[in-house]
Amino acid sequence: MIDQTTIPTPVPAGTTARTTAGASPASPRFSFRPVHPAADAELLHSWVTTERAHFWGLTGAGVAQVRSEHERIASDPHHHALIALDEHRGATPSFLLETYDPAHSVLAGCYAWRHGDAGLHLLLPEPGNADHAGGPESGYSAAAMAASLTHLFADPAVLRVVVEPDARNTAVQALNARCGFRPVERLDLPAVDGAPAKTAQLSFCTRSDFATATGGPAETVAHLSPARWATANRHLLAKALAEFTHERLLDPVLRDGTWHLDGPGVRYRFGARRYALDHWDIDAASLHCEEQTGNDAGWVPAVPDVQRFVTAFRDVLGLSAAQLPVYLEEIGSTLASHCYKQLHSVASAAVLAAGTGDAVADFQRIEAAMTEGHPCFVANNGRLGLGSDDYLDLAPETGSALPLEWVAAHVSRTRFTAVDGLDLDGLLEAELGPELRSAFRARLEQACRDTGLDAADFLPLPVHPWQWRHRLSVTFAADVATGHLVHLGATKDLYQPQQSIRTFFNRSAPERHYVKTALSVLNMGFLRGLSAEYMDATPAINDWLQGLFAADPELDPGRVQLLREVAAVGYANPLFHAATERDSAYRKMLAALWRESPATRIGHGEQLATMASLLHTDADGASLAAAYIRRSGLGATEWLERYLDAYLVPLLHCLVRHDLVFMPHGENVILVLRDGAPERVLLKDLAEEVAVLGSRTDLPPGVERLRAEVAPEDHGLSILTDIVDCFLRFLAPLLDREGLITEGQFWAVVAGRLTDYRSRHPETAERFDALRLLEPSFRLSCLNRLQLRNNRQMVDLTDPAGSLAYAGDLSNPLAGR
Repeated sequence: MIDQTTIPTPVPAGTTARTTAGASPASPRFSFRPVHPAADAELLHSWVTTERAHFWGLTGAGVAQVRSEHERIASDPHHHALIALDEHRGATPSFLLETYDPAHSVLAGCYAWRHGDAGLHLLLPEPGNADHAGGPESGYSAAAMAASLTHLFADPAVLRVVVEPDARNTAVQALNARCGFRPVERLDLPAVDGAPAKTAQLSFCTRSDFATATGGPAETVAHLSPARWATANRHLLAKALAEFTHERLLDPVLRDGTWHLDGPGVRYRFGARRYALDHWDIDAASLHCEEQTGNDAGWVPAVPDVQRFVTAFRDVLGLSAAQLPVYLEEIGSTLASHCYKQLHSVASAAVLAAGTGDAVADFQRIEAAMTEGHPCFVANNGRLGLGSDDYLDLAPETGSALPLEWVAAHVSRTRFTAVDGLDLDGLLEAELGPELRSAFRARLEQACRDTGLDAADFLPLPVHPWQWRHRLSVTFAADVATGHLVHLGATKDLYQPQQSIRTFFNRSAPERHYVKTALSVLNMGFLRGLSAEYMDATPAINDWLQGLFAADPELDPGRVQLLREVAAVGYANPLFHAATERDSAYRKMLAALWRESPATRIGHGEQLATMASLLHTDADGASLAAAYIRRSGLGATEWLERYLDAYLVPLLHCLVRHDLVFMPHGENVILVLRDGAPERVLLKDLAEEVAVLGSRTDLPPGVERLRAEVAPEDHGLSILTDIVDCFLRFLAPLLDREGLITEGQFWAVVAGRLTDYRSRHPETAERFDALRLLEPSFRLSCLNRLQLRNNRQMVDLTDPAGSLAYAGDLSNPLAGR
């Protein structure tokens, strides 16, 4: 018998699932059928009551007890029991396979669960009980395990099988290893549902692990099915038509109630509802595509294809010959991630809003559940550089949690800075703990014996696992060879990648800091490196911001708080530093910062969610924002006022009073809610994405790089573009569509919070008016145009304002209210 667990693949009652194990797909060795508790109780009793099955804890059970246990399993939607039939022996019942969802099992909360996990228990009875004439068959156990894994992985939603056999059961652990399982950790599990308490050996087997062990295909792209690809294309084409039209790149024509867009060799018809700010809500189901074929120029129906659309309209979109293939690759990657999300982001908006009572777990569950990415950008999940295995391990939507790698860097090339009152020793002790820190120190001292360098002259820092494997160990090979860069190993803590992909949340110890790392992967207009030069001033900027907020009564911590970046370290490779310009990606390959965790800022009964999640819609089109409003019991107007008082008003005040602007997009703002109602916001990503406009505000030494020269008439665009057009433009239609508040009422509430602020602060009314927030129109700043123009670096970071692309004016929905 094999005592262990894996995630379930439900098999409908009355069906037989066929699985190949060591045979061709046309002639599988084993098939599987559901256990029928009444009919199978005697057989199962003969299997589980032997000494061989003692780890199952049923050796003294009667037939009635075994039947009762399987009736319980049959009634549990998250647990399934199957009997394997040996087709080589006349479909003889041969072993028991139980599958389950670890998130609804004794494992829940005991390990870093991720999307696609499936649990497995396997019971191989005595050979005689399985009617194995002639004695035990060589390799039979491995064939049974391989068949069970093949059965599980036949479901494309299953990405990793989890087992937790008794740690004393070394025989099954050896069998697991033969099939690709990797041991992870030991867990003390309590008795539950009749199973005895045990110390379990937790092990995982991914699709790639199984393929390597058995010589089969890896199937890491099982989510890429024709049906899901078609759905992804229809969704993304609707978004592309909407956003490119919003940015005045396309000009659909209305004929007979249907919108028409014709291009070179293609044409599109669709239904849409238009909202304020020239926002297009296109019905993806209404999309009808045609292509021109043959010399007779005839038109035939075609399936929606975003890459075909981009190619046809490349001149209209302004894509150069060099840009086009890279952009097509980013579109393809965005489509692929949407296919994955169709399989795994299945929780309803109402369920996400309700939460489980575990604020940290719910926060990270929502972070992994979001399906859209940036609301404005069409190619928003490019992530060029990640392979299919990397994707499953590192993409935010997978919900993965993984250890971070650490290196030690020589001080001649590295600089550490921290906020007042924090030193490196205190940070490392808090983040690593004494045991791991001691191990890292020993590894560094051993490495220094070979190079003659002094271990005291090194600074430890975390690195992204992909960055170490694919860039640092290769591009900085000379640094590794000479001992100036020493690989120390991985953390024991597991970190979950956030939507921003290079920032990690500590799942093992949530009170420990966020960690932001360099990642030389192309995503949404930039290689996601991290500037060593910028890291130098990061803590000083955070100290200054903290002091400014603390001294300003309007920035009440009951409404808005900062998640400070308390420490940073950057590494400058002398060779590449001398060979490159200031903004080169080679200068951004090794740096890290530590940011305060929101887990330390919440009280009992409070929830966390990034503001980006408000725009998340589930498979039925219901939004998380609407679900929060319904859960709160508040009217939509009151809920919206609370949200804007915590988010919009403090940002407006920073601009009016201090000429201070943030980049307040959805991922840079964390909402703190209670029963679905907003209480306050936490602002993050501070040092890299804040600026002080003009010279009116004094800045201390070390913070001067925040000053940006922006034309006074454009100061208000930090509100009108970044908040009104790039976030609220999407929120208003969602709430209108669900009947909670009309579009007109929505914008009246927003305007009301602005005018209320002006009334409360007559001393700054002149500055408020100079921002022209309530004027009839404002300049349309176009984000996609930047990416289409240069999808490797869409903005010159030394002059971001001068890099922007404009396309006329937008009518301002706040005017006249």
